[in-house]
Amino acid sequence: MNTVPNRAMKISPAFDGEVTQRTKVPSPARVQMDRMAFQPDGPITQWEQDNFYKGEELPSESTSISKLAMQYLEQGRGEEAEKLFIQALEVSEQSLGAVDGSLERSLEELAWFYCNRGKYIQAEPLVRRLVEFRARNLAPNDSLLVRTIDQLASIYEAGNAPLKAESIYRYLLKLQEEALRSDDLVISFTLKRLAECYVRQGAFPAAESIYLRALTIEEINFGAYGVEVSSTLQDLANVYQAQNRLDLAAFVLTRQLTILEGIHGPDGLSVASCLLKLGDLYTQMNRKDEGEPMYMRVLSIYENAYGKQSLNRKIQQLYAPEPNSPRMTIYDFNALPTHRNSEF
Repeated sequence: MNTVPNRAMKISPAFDGEVTQRTKVPSPARVQMDRMAFQPDGPITQWEQDNFYKGEELPSESTSISKLAMQYLEQGRGEEAEKLFIQALEVSEQSLGAVDGSLERSLEELAWFYCNRGKYIQAEPLVRRLVEFRARNLAPNDSLLVRTIDQLASIYEAGNAPLKAESIYRYLLKLQEEALRSDDLVISFTLKRLAECYVRQGAFPAAESIYLRALTIEEINFGAYGVEVSSTLQDLANVYQAQNRLDLAAFVLTRQLTILEGIHGPDGLSVASCLLKLGDLYTQMNRKDEGEPMYMRVLSIYENAYGKQSLNRKIQQLYAPEPNSPRMTIYDFNALPTHRNSEF
């Protein structure tokens, strides 16, 4: 098995040397979570809630300025809103001198404003400050901290700084490894984010090792054939295929197929998608005798789901014939040399 590059193994104790204080998870160290407890796609900030300006405390001066900025945004007065968001941040900084709820909110609002307009250079230092604050005050498996780091990594990716995105995920991983059990599901989530960074950089051996570790954690929590394992198997198969290790890719997809059949039955549409990928792999490996039954099952599943006429139209769109040539039907589909990139 390929080894992980050195840079994939090094994890700095603090992100760029600036964040050194960290909050440990309260006793007991492991936070109990069921399968739905961790929501990585939840709110980016704690202020994206219905009670955004409905706290019991009296609104601060910065809060009043921010509300006016929001009104300007609704009126399409973006430049004036930006000035007000900046003013609200300055007021919070001057009146407090340190990050608390009001300053944290002002940082979020201005960062949100810039991100929505693609001004990532302006947004980066604001989100970075939020990461530093939340790393000191929140547990490393807190969804708010995780989402803030996700946001910072996205900014780095958008700014063509993939190594910085990788670095911030390695920083989060270090925090979690220090405070949580090695099989905590949040660590699996962070590992997969880090693996995605390696994939975008074309560092497939590093991504493979990280995905395998994430897969092990998921297997401990859900079993080897749990539904939660399926997406990681797909990611791992993609990495193997990118390295032209087609036998391993086919092996992993076969396992995913077993999981999907157990969830959706033998005629599920997700099963057809997996069969199609397997058929393509076998075709690439010149094992057409094994790939053909996969394609035939795909045809049967889609025909049952959509009917022959709908399937014929889809095939016609995917494989448009030359002018004046006979129209292709479902019965001609099996004669095609490959079905790569076909989507029904």
